[in-house]
Amino acid sequence: MDNLVLAINVVFPLLFMMVVGYLMKVKNLVDDHSLNIMNKIIFRVFMAILLFLNIYKMDIKEALNKDNLFLILMLYIIIISVFLILILGLPKFVKDKKKCSVMIQGLVRGNSILFGIPIVASIYGDNHIGTVSLLSAYLIPLFNVLGVTVLEIYRGGKVNIKKILLGIVKNPVIVASTLAFLFIIIGIKIPSLILSPLESMSKVTTPLAFIVLGGTFDFKMLCNNAKYLTVVAVGKLIIIPAIVFYIAYNLGVENEKMVALLGVMTSPVAIASFTMAKEMDADGELAGQIVITTSIASIATIFIWVYLFGTLNIL
Repeated sequence: MDNLVLAINVVFPLLFMMVVGYLMKVKNLVDDHSLNIMNKIIFRVFMAILLFLNIYKMDIKEALNKDNLFLILMLYIIIISVFLILILGLPKFVKDKKKCSVMIQGLVRGNSILFGIPIVASIYGDNHIGTVSLLSAYLIPLFNVLGVTVLEIYRGGKVNIKKILLGIVKNPVIVASTLAFLFIIIGIKIPSLILSPLESMSKVTTPLAFIVLGGTFDFKMLCNNAKYLTVVAVGKLIIIPAIVFYIAYNLGVENEKMVALLGVMTSPVAIASFTMAKEMDADGELAGQIVITTSIASIATIFIWVYLFGTLNIL
């Protein structure tokens, strides 16, 4: 019963905030234009501040200890391996290159900051979100590289390494996490006069992001591409996380580290994948549907994963 309550406590706040956003859109309190603007502000300002503070507050020895570095290396190996398997195997079943590229991007690219941090915070509290923040900071560059690579390959172009690297360097979240590492390595202390308003601003991130996410839902769009959406949703939210958890568990990962993996791996597809697909001449409609489908389905799958972890005494 305790595990059931825990699972409900984790997913209900996320669901509630998304429903609020959806109702705001239904009642015409927001429109697509305002939602797009808010989404940019969240990504470029609030999310960057949130990740910066989460890493800044970590002890440098904890941030770069062997356990965290092992988790990062393990995730890189697994995600890149899955990516290569999909590149080689999925085109045999999905002949449309534009759809295939979007599906591969969706299967490997998660919204780990938006979903991962509140999941861990719900289970262990705000003082234990350092590891999931660290994993997110390292995974974002990888997601960007893999996303651009697969979209470029399948539209018949050459992968522009310079452009990819420039995009990573200019990414606000990556800039913020890099600055945070520099601050803790050099030992720069932010005065409370500045730190206090930054902390207040960071608290806006999760509720506003989920409200905006809820406002973007358009259930009419989900009638098409059902088989593609099912493949991505099952693969992204169930199969790939199961592979990661099985490997991690057998390698001795447990407790907070395992929950950090739970937060990272069970997150739905990032909204940025939709924008990137549109910009790179892929199937933008399918990309948007993947974001919506996995975001909705993740509420159920996160509930199941948290309940399962609790039942198996992994938490």
